Amino acid sequence: MILARQLQQEVPGFRAYKGIHRPAGSTHALWIRQTARRVYPDREPEFHPDGSWTYLYSPQSENGVFDESLPSNQGMLECIKDRVPVGVFRQTDDVSGRTAYRVMGLGFVDSFDGEHFTIRGEPINETSKPLPEGVVPPFEPFEFSSGRIVEVLRRVRERRFTSVLREVYHERCSLCGVGYRLKGRSLALEGAHIIPVGEQGVLGDVRNGVLLCSNHHALYDGYAWAFDRDFKVIVTRDRDFRVSALANHVLGWEDKMLPNLPSSPSNYPAGEAIDWRLTKFQEHQ
Repeated sequence: MILARQLQQEVPGFRAYKGIHRPAGSTHALWIRQTARRVYPDREPEFHPDGSWTYLYSPQSENGVFDESLPSNQGMLECIKDRVPVGVFRQTDDVSGRTAYRVMGLGFVDSFDGEHFTIRGEPINETSKPLPEGVVPPFEPFEFSSGRIVEVLRRVRERRFTSVLREVYHERCSLCGVGYRLKGRSLALEGAHIIPVGEQGVLGDVRNGVLLCSNHHALYDGYAWAFDRDFKVIVTRDRDFRVSALANHVLGWEDKMLPNLPSSPSNYPAGEAIDWRLTKFQEHQ
């Protein structure tokens, strides 16, 4: 999330253009800026396990009637024809009530059904294509690949992995529910891999992850706690840890269900990944 004033300083034309922005001299739309006061019936974006998203966005209209001749709508239709992506910004407010925007990133305008443009964001793995609507891919726990190019792309995918987890977990720690914010930006929230990347855990599927604050991420990676297929929290019986963690939220959630999970069950942590993690957790007891 980025404050509106920062975008106005860094993105030419951001202050002046709302809705669909088609620059002068261009045949294609450049971006979509959805504002909170927008009167059109846009839908909330739907995130998918591979990190892609679907956003139904209403076209510009005159007196409530779609007008294909409007330059903004023409720009979107040209994006469909030529497969040119658009940037997507969606307005929200930070905890202080200041205007901010979620930068969704680039999305391809797939189609127009007479009411909405369907925009599809790229998956975490940029070499893949988003699956068709309604298709939930089987969970593949591990990926086996090597080579220098993989290491370069892995850093990019790590950032995208965490970015998507922030969205599907509502920018709050799955265990304690904390979501620190400072000047419009979230702090101390990290994408935790259930099967670590070092163990060839899949990096392009949010079902191999959970969003945690840096405190509980460190404890999770240290096998101080885990959760089962019912998302019930399990804490190590190690006496030293339990004494030292008396002031930590983790003990308060023992035997309780994780309080913060994705809105869509299709993005919940995968059972196969949870089982793998529980086996490792037991080995560290």
